[in-house]
Amino acid sequence: MPESLLAAANTAAAPSFTTTWGIALAVLAAAIAIRVAWSSRHGHHGHHGHHGLKSLLAAAVPAAWGAPAAAIVIAVALQAAPTLDRNSIRNSPPNPVSHSTLVVDGHSWTGRSLIEDDDNGRPLLRTAIASKPHATAEEARREALDLAAQRLKFEVEHLYGQAGDWELSGEQLDQQHFITNQITITRPYKLSQLAPSSPMHHCVVRLEISDASRQWAAGYWKHSVGIERLKTIGTLAGLLCLLVVVAHAYIRLDLASNATHRGKLQLAAVAAVAAAGLVASNIVAN
Repeated sequence: MPESLLAAANTAAAPSFTTTWGIALAVLAAAIAIRVAWSSRHGHHGHHGHHGLKSLLAAAVPAAWGAPAAAIVIAVALQAAPTLDRNSIRNSPPNPVSHSTLVVDGHSWTGRSLIEDDDNGRPLLRTAIASKPHATAEEARREALDLAAQRLKFEVEHLYGQAGDWELSGEQLDQQHFITNQITITRPYKLSQLAPSSPMHHCVVRLEISDASRQWAAGYWKHSVGIERLKTIGTLAGLLCLLVVVAHAYIRLDLASNATHRGKLQLAAVAAVAAAGLVASNIVAN
């Protein structure tokens, strides 16, 4: 049985947010272009019902500003897509990078991982993680706890998708009793052939990976990555709403002015979307 308890659950492919956003924005841009062209064709009294190529091109001119405006929105959406896309984590190796192991005499748990069932019949993994040699016992313990936090963080990343920027505290992991065993030993080490042996400290901790520990760690994920994703989705939704509002305002003003200020209106529409796109891009980047 693989050490990652979530490997089987992550085999299904997740939809690409990049593709979804691209299709949605293309449909929205086409709808706006058709709406603008339709309003233009029926807003002039001099229309003679000619349906040739020239008439089609003339009807498309009022909607020309929609192409750069939609391109700006698509660029921001593509910038934000990696934050929302789950594929980068799901396509990574199913097992975490192996940590150092150290078998301590009289403590059999330091040399093996144990898979058992919790009170609800769900799989529970207890795995040993060892630090590298350090000059002090506190440094060795801190590293072992940090490695354990990284191991649990790996599980949460695969549960929720892309990792994002978040941290998990090894000390709080210990305080929550998800470190079920720990031991620190001292061994002599020679830093060089000429130097005398020096005592160095190792720490081995036993991490519990279960539904309870993952749910606890998920709180940190939701506080950082989850909020960041909500901010990104809200920014994109606001940009799309602005695009629709600008299109509506452009149609109303173009019809009210009988197309006498069409060029200025198109420039203003693109400028408004571009300014909003710059703001949205900055929000997504930060």
